[in-house]
Amino acid sequence: MRRVAMLLMAAVMLVASCSSGTADTTIAAPSTTTTVAATPTLSSTTPAAPATTTVPATTTTAAATTTVSPAPLEAKYPVMETTGLSGEDTQEITVWAPDADGSWPVVYLLHGTGGSARDFAELAPLLAGQGVVVFAADYRSELVRTPEWKDAYWDSECGYRYARGAAADYGGDLDQPVTIVGHSFGATIALSLGLNTTVFGPESGRTSDICPGEMPRPDVVVPLSGCHYEHEGQKFAFDPDLTYDESELVLVVGAEDDVCEAWQSEDAATALRDDGFDTSLVTIDGGNHFTVIFHDLVDDQWLTLPDDPAGMAVVQTILDAIDAAGP
Repeated sequence: MRRVAMLLMAAVMLVASCSSGTADTTIAAPSTTTTVAATPTLSSTTPAAPATTTVPATTTTAAATTTVSPAPLEAKYPVMETTGLSGEDTQEITVWAPDADGSWPVVYLLHGTGGSARDFAELAPLLAGQGVVVFAADYRSELVRTPEWKDAYWDSECGYRYARGAAADYGGDLDQPVTIVGHSFGATIALSLGLNTTVFGPESGRTSDICPGEMPRPDVVVPLSGCHYEHEGQKFAFDPDLTYDESELVLVVGAEDDVCEAWQSEDAATALRDDGFDTSLVTIDGGNHFTVIFHDLVDDQWLTLPDDPAGMAVVQTILDAIDAAGP
């Protein structure tokens, strides 16, 4: 049984998890590289959403409302998937990149509790097929105790620094927008990593004993399906008083999310906007907590839905956010 992904408090957990800590961040050369189809094919055991289903995604900002098309994307490039970016004591990182000459924006993906980088095995190739270099990192803990939250935050930050440092090896161009996308628990981490420079930014001073490099914060942060205020009856504070307000924020949630209900992203977007952040909200009609990343949990079975319209709308939303942040 797949554990339902959960998201816990951002500001409270950030203080507890980032005051100290060490992590071995030595990452070996990739061990496996394969070229995969830019659009995943559907297996005989995986149910697909009906072709006639329409799942519009409504984007709300302080000034305007627009609709994101959930139509399947025609791949522009073949995609190369590289695995094995890990060492004995480090997290594993997977990269999906266009298998073509060019220079591309970079996206860094963060999964939820109980998940892995493979949760993005449908979403990531679709992004890469449109001309994006995508990194996804695993956490090395079960995320059920405070020390494990701490490890997950630093694993995620070290993976982010690694991704920026290695981006050029896969055609990534750091002069184009760099984006962090987090799902569920990953949404909390994405906001904290992306917007807290005193803990994670170059001025934090935490480089030699935690992980190498001093990396700028991302240009775009996309939290997907975040539990920003409560989860399973546990309530916590959402504090938008973060230190970096130059990233563009696009909060995304499925209208039918019954794990991290839509109101949580709606209220968080309002709080962030009121605190001066450039924030928009995308609510995907018919999407739930899992379909936004091309999965669903039905009768305790974890299903993969490669053609799900809600997932397609999320891919398009991410691409639109990258385009909007571009030069």
